[in-house]
Parts: sequence; C-alpha cells; structure tokens
Amino acid sequence: MFAQVPYNKANLQKQNAQLKKEIINLNKQLEVNKQNSKLNVDFVQNLTKKIQVQTKLVNNLSKEKRFIEDEIYLTQLEINKLSRELVELKKDYKQVLVRAYKNKSVENKLLFVLSSKSLGEAYRRIKYLEKYSAFQLGQANEIIGKQTDIQTKKAKKEKAKDEKEKVLSQQTLFSQNLEKERLTKEKAVEEFRKNEGVIAAEINAKEAQQRQIDAQIKAIIEEEIRQAKIRAEKDLKDWNEAKRGNSIASYNEYLRDNPKGDYAKSARTAILRIENDAKAWNIARSAHTKQAYQSYLTHHPTGSFVSTAKTEISKFEQLEREAEAERQRIIAQRKAEEDARLKAQKEEDARKIAAAKAEAERKAKIEAEQKVVVKVPEKERVVKVDAVKPAETHAERPDSEGISGEFSSNRGRLPWPVDKGTVVSRFGANSHPILSNITTMNSGVDISTYKGAQARAVFEGTVSFVMPIPGGNKSILVSHGTYFSVYTNLSSVNVSKGDSVKRGQSLGTIDTTPDGETVMNFQIWSGTTKQNPASWVAGM
Repeated sequence: MFAQVPYNKANLQKQNAQLKKEIINLNKQLEVNKQNSKLNVDFVQNLTKKIQVQTKLVNNLSKEKRFIEDEIYLTQLEINKLSRELVELKKDYKQVLVRAYKNKSVENKLLFVLSSKSLGEAYRRIKYLEKYSAFQLGQANEIIGKQTDIQTKKAKKEKAKDEKEKVLSQQTLFSQNLEKERLTKEKAVEEFRKNEGVIAAEINAKEAQQRQIDAQIKAIIEEEIRQAKIRAEKDLKDWNEAKRGNSIASYNEYLRDNPKGDYAKSARTAILRIENDAKAWNIARSAHTKQAYQSYLTHHPTGSFVSTAKTEISKFEQLEREAEAERQRIIAQRKAEEDARLKAQKEEDARKIAAAKAEAERKAKIEAEQKVVVKVPEKERVVKVDAVKPAETHAERPDSEGISGEFSSNRGRLPWPVDKGTVVSRFGANSHPILSNITTMNSGVDISTYKGAQARAVFEGTVSFVMPIPGGNKSILVSHGTYFSVYTNLSSVNVSKGDSVKRGQSLGTIDTTPDGETVMNFQIWSGTTKQNPASWVAGM
C-alpha cells in the first residue's frame, strides 16, 4: 500500500498541473469576451468549462491531501517503530557498557588470557575479546544510525505537513473561486433568459440570413451544373465532329476550341496515332514492296491507308500472277524446243547411220545446234521495313468525373478548413447552448478558431464564386467536379472566380467580431444536396 502512494500522488500532481494550465488558458479566453459577457455565448460556455475544470481540480486536491495524510501517518508509524528499536538498543548497550566497566583494566584482560589452560584456549580468548570490542562498537554505530533515521523521517513528516498546508490553501482558494464563478454563470444565464425574446429574434434573423445564403449557394451550384452540362454537350458534339474528320486538323481544331475538354487527352492520343500511321505509311511507300505494305497492315489494321495498302498489295499480286504465267510459258517453250532438238538429233543420228551403211564415202553435214537464250527476269527485291508499332489508345475518362471521383474517395480523410479550431455548432438541428427551448438549423458546421485564422481549401478545385453576404463579409464557393465546398464569414479573400486552388491553400481571413468571436461556417454539397461535413473531414 505504501509503495503505491508516491506513484498515485505523482499522477495526481501531474494531472493537477495540467488542469491549472487549462484554467490559465480559459482565463485568457474569458478576458477577451468578458466585456460583453451578458449576451456572449462563448463567455458562458468557457465559464462552464472552467467550472468543470476547477471542480475536477478541487476534487483532485482533496485526493492529494488524503495521500499526503496517509504519508504522514505511515511516516509516523515508522518513527514509532524506530524509536522502540532505539530504546531496546540503548538498553542492551547500557548493559554492555556496565560489563565493560567492570572488566575495563588491562590486568583483568591479560589475566583472562594468561589463565588459559592451553595456547589454543588463550587464542580463542583473545579472539573473543576482539569480537566483544567490535560488538560494542557495532552497537554504538547502530544506535547512531537509528537516531539518524528517526531525524530523517521526522524531516519527511514535517515536509509532508507543509505540503498538506499548501494543498489545503490551494483547495480553499479554488473552492472560493468556484463559488464566485458559479454565481457569475448564474447571473449570465439569467441575463440570457431575460433577453430570450431578443436572442430568439436575432437567431431567427440569422437563420433567415443563412437561408438566403443557402438559396444563393444552391442557385449558383444549379447554374454551375447547367453550364457544365452545356459545356459537356458542346464538348461531346465537337469531339464527334473531330472523330468524323479523323485528321490531325480536326483534332487540333477540337483542342483549340476545348483545351480543357473532357476528350482533350483522347484528341492528343488520336493525333499521335495519325502521325505514327502516316510515318509508317511513308516507310511502306518508300520501300514500295508487297512485304512493306503487308507490314503496314499488320501493325496498323485500322490505319488511314489500309485501303490503299490493300490496293498496292493487289497490284503486286497481279504482277506476281503475270510473272508466274510468263515463267510457265517460258518453261513450256523450252520444253518444246528441247523436244524438237532431241527429235531432230535422233533423226540426224538415224540418217547418219543409214548414210554410213549406204554410202561410207559420203559425209553428212552435221546440223548445227540451235541455242535458245532465255532472259530470266530478276527476282523481286525484298525490302525489309521495320514495324511501326501502333499508338497506344486510352479509355476516355472525362476530367470532371476524375476530380469528383478523387473527392469522393477522400470521404472521412479531408483536412480541416482551418489550422486550429473547434466545432461549436454541428450539421442539422442544434439546441441553443444556454436556452434549451431554442433550436437552430445549420447547413454545415460552425468552427470557432483564433483571430486572424485563414480559411483553407479542403481539396483542389476551381473557385466558382466569391459572393458578399449581409454584414460586409464574403463567402467562397469552390467546385470539385460535382462536389462543392463553401467557406462563409470571411473578412477578406485571396482568390477570385475561376482561380484554381490546391489542397490546403489559403482562401481568405476569417472575420473576428468585436466580442472576439472568430467563427466560420463550412459546408459541403454534392450537386444541390447538402452533406454533413463531419462525414468528410477527418476527426471532425
């Protein structure tokens, strides 16, 4: 039990230090708006929070006091135990001193050793005397040690008493402050109740103002959607015309009219495809062989010159057929000539034999062989054409859908629209923090932050509109494809309509009222449907 006391007490002291720090911060916030505390909601809320913190601190101080009292009690028990042990030690030591006094002479000690019956016994008596002297010294040291321990414990007890008095003083002070602040809160709440009608009227006016702003936002979003639809229809029409033309000129015309169109990427891909197609065709035309045209067809089966390539291949195939017919004719002619020659040779041989038999002296003239020279056409020159790979094609995906998809995929992971802040009013119906019978509706969330805080874009997009709101401040609408984010109650803005913004980029400075309130209303829309920002922003 005793071993756990310092640990628990240390934890309490650490927690109390944190609570005191929190009270200091709350005092600073209360100081900012105490001039208008009668009808300042932040003042009452901060005061309520301070009362809760101080109540916890007073309770903790009470626990700390009990721990200190336990320490004092346990320390006193140890002092009592040590005191009893000291009395016993002194009693024993007194007896030792009496015996030592009776045998204090050197002659008695020497006689005690010399009266031994043997050397061994004399040695043992010498050792006994040495141990006895050491025992006397040890008893004295133990008494001194006990006395020191008792003094240390007493000092610890006195320190704990002082600590207890300090805690009691703090507990009394915070308890007194607690009562004062409870009375202050009761007075402030009473002021709210007295002015409930005025407050309700102000809230109704603000709600009417908010409904007007929401209507403007909805109208802007509807117009944005309508314009986007018109742009998409024109974009699709221009794209279909470009595809019908299917030329570099038609696609360049599309890109000129629609540089950020939904099909801009596809148009650039088509231009690259046509350029590669033309390059491959020029290579085939330069080679002008059947193999070159066949290579073109293999790598560009849907190319612009497929028909021409097939025609050229047909011409080569016709020439091949004609060449084959000529080759067959020449072969047949050669065979006929050879047959005629062989026949003539046979007849000549027969004539010679007959003539030899009939008339030996007659010499026959040998018929000269006829030589037939046949010109063989050259083989076709085969030109190897490197294959030109077709341009890669990509599935068409309009850019606006890409942005919307990215936004929706970040549901629950979007950053806060401020560096540091607290949600003071959530999406939908909210009960008044003081007057429970008054309920307000919120199209987004109200975020309380510090003076000079910047509103920051929660996602990349385009500024659709910067509109003034009653009171002289401004509201910014940022488009994220089919999603929109709204930042209301800005005293100054850093962007204009049509600007592209990045995630986390500063849009403007949030307004601070004379009461010291710096609150921004933040909304998210999907088309014309309001969304709960807490479902989109991480940790909201």
